Amino acid sequence: MNYHIRSFSTRSYWAYALWSVDSLKTFVAVVAGIWTFVDILDSFHCLEKAKLPLWLLAPLFIFGIVVVIFTRRPVKKIKYKYPGMDLTIEVLIGDLFAVPGQKVISTNTTFDTDTGSGIISLNSLQGQFTQKYYPGDIPKLDAELAQGLSGITSTTVQKQSGKTTRYDFGTTVKLRIAGDYFYWFAMADLNASNTATTKLKHINQALEGLWEFIETKGEKLDTVIPVVGSGLGRLSTSRKKLIALIAQSFVTASESQIFANKLTIVIHPTDVDKANLNLFEVKDLLHHYLP
Repeated sequence: MNYHIRSFSTRSYWAYALWSVDSLKTFVAVVAGIWTFVDILDSFHCLEKAKLPLWLLAPLFIFGIVVVIFTRRPVKKIKYKYPGMDLTIEVLIGDLFAVPGQKVISTNTTFDTDTGSGIISLNSLQGQFTQKYYPGDIPKLDAELAQGLSGITSTTVQKQSGKTTRYDFGTTVKLRIAGDYFYWFAMADLNASNTATTKLKHINQALEGLWEFIETKGEKLDTVIPVVGSGLGRLSTSRKKLIALIAQSFVTASESQIFANKLTIVIHPTDVDKANLNLFEVKDLLHHYLP
């Protein structure tokens, strides 16, 4: 409820919800419909339209505005159709695992998976993925990741615990689970004490590597991605700008070859209030960053 109430106080809500062509059409249709009904009553001599007081126009207009607000209330999903290309970018508030499509999971450059010792938080998307698909069987997950990382250039790092083989940002491994595809891509570094950090330039590098992998080794399916870098990556960049960055990166990578016709960027419901997000503002930003 807080999300919807807060949206009413934003300038972008009024710009997109009320001052749009669709809103004007709705308002005109409501007012015209009521006035047509008045004409019908007048033709049957149920009332005399000419004798109606002018002040009745005020509640008529108010009713029209109320209908517009009701039909254009805050949304939990927006779509952006990229002009000239068969590309759709969707931003929605929900559970990433419940959205149809192949899914992206951000991880660290050492592909650490240990949730038991706290290296990977159970509250993180990676932690939720592990609990959902590999409950009590992290060795199986590690074996599948190792198979996907085989032959990829790496370096060795020093850490207090966990894995010490580090891969470049953007290194991606594809996992197939019961017919669904998941892409783990390296987006954040773990320092010596296993604290995750990343920078905006690393996010860009990681996304480039992810898109390249999906284009060359992935499936041409609708793709679902979280707002990477907004959680344990500890970036100070706002979620709105991160969403625009992800969308822009996807469009740029698709210019040479379309590898997914639709990208869905998922915002977890708990992040909405934390980030003071409004999807109308996100749509405004997408129009700014994209043609």
